[in-house]
Amino acid sequence: MDEKDPAPPPAASGPADPIAGSASAPALDWDEARRTGKNPFPVRALQIETSSICNFRCPSCPLALPDYDRPEKHMTLEKFQGVLDAFPAVEKIELQGIGEVFLNPCVIELIREARGRGIQVHTFSNASKVDRDTARAVIESGLTHINFSMDGADEPTFRKLRKGGTLERYKRCVTNLLEARARAKSDTPSIGVMTVLSKLNLHQIPKMLAIAEELGVDSLIFTKINSGPNADLESILLDADDRAWIGSLPPYDGHVEVIWAYTPWTKEERMACYWPQHMTYVTVEGHVTPCCNYYDDREMTFGNVFESSGEEIWNNEGYRAFRKRLLNGDLPPTCWTC
Repeated sequence: MDEKDPAPPPAASGPADPIAGSASAPALDWDEARRTGKNPFPVRALQIETSSICNFRCPSCPLALPDYDRPEKHMTLEKFQGVLDAFPAVEKIELQGIGEVFLNPCVIELIREARGRGIQVHTFSNASKVDRDTARAVIESGLTHINFSMDGADEPTFRKLRKGGTLERYKRCVTNLLEARARAKSDTPSIGVMTVLSKLNLHQIPKMLAIAEELGVDSLIFTKINSGPNADLESILLDADDRAWIGSLPPYDGHVEVIWAYTPWTKEERMACYWPQHMTYVTVEGHVTPCCNYYDDREMTFGNVFESSGEEIWNNEGYRAFRKRLLNGDLPPTCWTC
């Protein structure tokens, strides 16, 4: 890419920019950013790990590894408030990490705290802990959007890829939230399904769509496994033939919004990643990392939000070096797996 050209936009098939189209998200001066790594604009979106504890052991997650040894803890309301205080310009947060969000006993308080500050709150769940009482509390909390992970359209596939769960329980939990939303006559949260595609469930796409319609959810995202800590995953990653097969499927014309995000980004699209432009990741311990792929601060961290301000971290020496490296095409190995 020519050094004087503006960086290209993120891939249409990749993850959605959390504040795309926002008037408060001005574009970087790309020449200056490539030269210095500095970002003069504040963080406007956060992904916050509210728990590092999970009741599942999915093969695509580091928690499935027998020797994975990160501390198990939940983020408290006080710590959560500290994270939000550190990034006062944030418009949207995503409650997501390697843990299950609804295992945190104060998750509803966290949502209410952020919504009380006018912040959009999105979250992700394995749909194992949403009973009727929890569903009612979620609706009352003002949650903006939730995605429930469903990687199998039958019990054997679901149990293999979402180890610890069942498809029957999944459907019951999602239905609990849908029914609670209907009873409250609420427009929120938007309720979606997220499916991580691999060779093990690729041909269940039509059944996945049928289940999403049966449940009555608003959206369905088809994404892909990122090669990560488990070397065994390499054998089930999508290849060019798999992606071609997906592309050959007849167009979907049902009422569920379908988002296809299974195509790898190009190098140029990775260089233009929105994360270092206006979003960052905070672990349950308060460590700030470049994005959700750096979920373990032992791989990379730019500081701790409970020890330094968000503004200090956002443009410190480490963050600027990372941003400069990415924008100039010297991608770290983890960025190549996104």
